[in-house]
Amino acid sequence: MIFVVVFCAGCSAGFGADDRLPAKPPGKYFALSPEAHKNAETFKAGQPIVGTTYFYWYDIESKSHIIDGDGSDALTTHPADMNGISYKSVSWHKRQLTDMVEAGVDFLMPVFWGVPARYDGWSFAGLGPLVQAQSELEAEGAKPPKIGLFYDTSILMWNDFRRDGKGNYHVDLSTEFGRDWFYTAMRDYFSFIPPEKWARVDGKPIVFLYSAHFAAGQDDGQFEYVRQRFRNDFGIEPFIVKSPEWKGQADAMYSWGGAVNGPLIYRETAALGPGYDHSAVPGRSPLIVERKDGKTYIDRWRKVLQLNPDHRPWIVHVETWSEWHEGTDVADSREYGRLYIELTRLFCDLWHQRMHLRLPSSYLSGDSVAWDGGKALGLEVRPSDGDGVWKEAKIGEANAITSAANPELPAGGRYLYFNIDDAFAFELYDKTVVLSVTYRDAGCSSFLVEYDSSNPSEGIYEGTFRPKGNVEIGNSGQWKTATFDLPECRFMNRCNGADFRLPILGGELTVSRVKVSKQ
Repeated sequence: MIFVVVFCAGCSAGFGADDRLPAKPPGKYFALSPEAHKNAETFKAGQPIVGTTYFYWYDIESKSHIIDGDGSDALTTHPADMNGISYKSVSWHKRQLTDMVEAGVDFLMPVFWGVPARYDGWSFAGLGPLVQAQSELEAEGAKPPKIGLFYDTSILMWNDFRRDGKGNYHVDLSTEFGRDWFYTAMRDYFSFIPPEKWARVDGKPIVFLYSAHFAAGQDDGQFEYVRQRFRNDFGIEPFIVKSPEWKGQADAMYSWGGAVNGPLIYRETAALGPGYDHSAVPGRSPLIVERKDGKTYIDRWRKVLQLNPDHRPWIVHVETWSEWHEGTDVADSREYGRLYIELTRLFCDLWHQRMHLRLPSSYLSGDSVAWDGGKALGLEVRPSDGDGVWKEAKIGEANAITSAANPELPAGGRYLYFNIDDAFAFELYDKTVVLSVTYRDAGCSSFLVEYDSSNPSEGIYEGTFRPKGNVEIGNSGQWKTATFDLPECRFMNRCNGADFRLPILGGELTVSRVKVSKQ
């Protein structure tokens, strides 16, 4: 996600010392009672649905988010029709919503960068036209996607909100004022959206939160505070979807980055996108994930659809509809036409039907997979950025690998990461497998296993990196085999993109064979 911090002179006029937050929101849908939600349409938890992040900060007249300050093109990919593109334009929003209907999308999440009391910015100005566009489509008999919220939490750091004499308030959610500030932005957003248009799960409006790293501080009670305030103001609690670094209990978890590394799979959500290219963004190191004429997008959807419908996630987050700066868009574009709208419709239909793709795999009905002497037999050793570094080794007649330190992270840990063939792994949900590791009894003090588990109370991040066993290493130099029972497996690539890893303590570990067997 790109961040462009733009402040306007006079935005805080009439706001006094900025130590106070507005008592009332700018929109009219506020102070709602529970009766306001009695007959509201809602998705149900577990119902297969698809949502997408909607970037609406563009304006052709002012060239905002279209042309950079130096006159260069701000977009990597481009809308198919640049005429009239603007967050202020009802017709532009209507065109995007119409295309979302064609794509089969159930709900959209405007990416909201609305600082409390800065009510003349694009984040607020674009919501009224969006709501009107949705209403016009409904009047014409269409069923446009419902509206959730993607809370761009970068405003917790970049906001030009003056507090204690400073020109930018770094929001601390462990303080009463910080929690109030955090909630007020959410309150302001929903005050613009009629409650009958809210995207809901079990009646609760959907709120996705971007990264917690922008907050100056957190505590475990921050979401309960939001729920209580929201319930008091709107008569209902929100359905909060957080990324893993957030403290506090949420309703679901997801990760941003599905356009780069997708699918990113959690218990309730899967994030995916068509690829990534921020070549037009100034000051960034090159990063391109090729679309491959749609193959990247197709492969990611196929991987999600390979999961058994009985236990796979039920919310797919398409990342994104219209982030043309970073080239993650699936909207109608000059470069790709309507290809990604058509692909999205195809896969949304399969998703809604709970389709289970059983793709060809020589390991699907097998009893085990292995990595043996450098050969991947349904199990591969996978490099991981940062701590997953290894080198090939030849010990006698055995082909092996030895863990190594990353020279750029001399104080970092040492791990060996392994990934199981998806067709084999995705049938192991909540089951027990037997892992065997053939290792050289020398070189380090010990190793253990950390794996992707279905038990959210084990490990970290809802069962990711669940620890198991500890093998003490001697100094015999002989080959030995350690065996581990791994209960409640998940194996959905959540261990830094892999299914399990071997953390190594006190030196280097050499392995020649790793095997995963069904119990």
